[in-house]
Amino acid sequence: MSKGPLNTFRLESIFAGMHSSYWMTMCTFSGFMAVYLSYYGFSDALVGLTASTISLITIAFQLFISSFSDANEKVPLKRILIIIYLFMLGLVTVLALIPMPILLMLVVYALTGGLGSSLPGLYNAQIIQFVNAGVPVNLGWPRGVSALVYAIFAYLLGLLLESYSASILMPICLICIVVAIIMVLIMPRPEQVSDSGAIAFLAEPVPKTSLLQLLKASRVVQLFLLSAVFMSAGSSNNMLFLPRVIESRGGTEAALGLAMFLQAGVEMPAMFLSPWLIRRFRARAILAFSLTAYFTKSLLIALSGSITGIYAAMVLSIFCFGLYGITSIYFINDAVRQNEKVRAQALVTASGALSAILSNSAAGWVVQTYGIDRLNIICVFLQAIALILMYSCAYLHSRDEKKKQPPQGTLPLSI
Repeated sequence: MSKGPLNTFRLESIFAGMHSSYWMTMCTFSGFMAVYLSYYGFSDALVGLTASTISLITIAFQLFISSFSDANEKVPLKRILIIIYLFMLGLVTVLALIPMPILLMLVVYALTGGLGSSLPGLYNAQIIQFVNAGVPVNLGWPRGVSALVYAIFAYLLGLLLESYSASILMPICLICIVVAIIMVLIMPRPEQVSDSGAIAFLAEPVPKTSLLQLLKASRVVQLFLLSAVFMSAGSSNNMLFLPRVIESRGGTEAALGLAMFLQAGVEMPAMFLSPWLIRRFRARAILAFSLTAYFTKSLLIALSGSITGIYAAMVLSIFCFGLYGITSIYFINDAVRQNEKVRAQALVTASGALSAILSNSAAGWVVQTYGIDRLNIICVFLQAIALILMYSCAYLHSRDEKKKQPPQGTLPLSI
């Protein structure tokens, strides 16, 4: 039996609420990670080690959950999301209420962060299910709204940290998690909003493949993920160690909040326009342009001698994650087969986490031993490698696309 017509705006609004509440949670939990952990006695090297542990947990958990989801399609993704959030709720409660030695705090914090960092891949896979089911959902403006919410929330938290200690972060995080759970609960499932014909292909038998087979099947996917690894590693100075960059230019917690506001806030226009851009340009071209912006941003941070220059670099984020975030979802979704799509989205998240395992620990050691300026230079070289890999990926993708086209003057066979 067919369902009634779907109000796509309502669906997109719920998706915007889901993403916004998630990013509010992660802004509170890990957006000020260096500030929070330093307050409890963590050194820069230990902060980097904690971030690396989070990334290790993210990869292991993300790949396990995505493989489980692909193999058990009857288990709704929203149920998995809620279970993860409930575990996070318990762990954040422990961090907020129970004093702990540094080693135990590192374990609890890393486990919570690993669970939270594994969610974006599942969020992306969930909304892509609607796209694959033929629902004309717009991914742009919901992601844009979430970027704006993150930006405003980061700025307000920066102001709060000027007057209060970092201990206020976990109680605020608890409230955000509760809101996030509510938003996931009201999100419908694809089969509730599509008629049986629209999602009939989901029931068609498809051959199962392993993660290794998924990776071996495409050089394009390999290069794209490798580029993401270097891009993530090259972003450590404007993510985890952004507080140290701000301090080195004479900024305070309020300046940090403003930098985070600019970095996330400018992403909104690009996210609004991403679906329109994808319809008019190749996804590979948008990604190559985005990686060029990442390289330029890292270069500007390294060369800047004032807080104003850092703010200018943050504004370049409109062309960085603002374009990269949504475009990468479409690019990887189209590059794999139907039964690989959840794992493919997970691999995008895992690739960033993989680089963070080594890069965050190394970055913490570099900052503690040589200072933030040395890290800024290293990040420029890492972004340059990511850029070269992305252009190579785009070239291979273009070549493969041409090979699949029928010879001129002939028609493709149809059955």
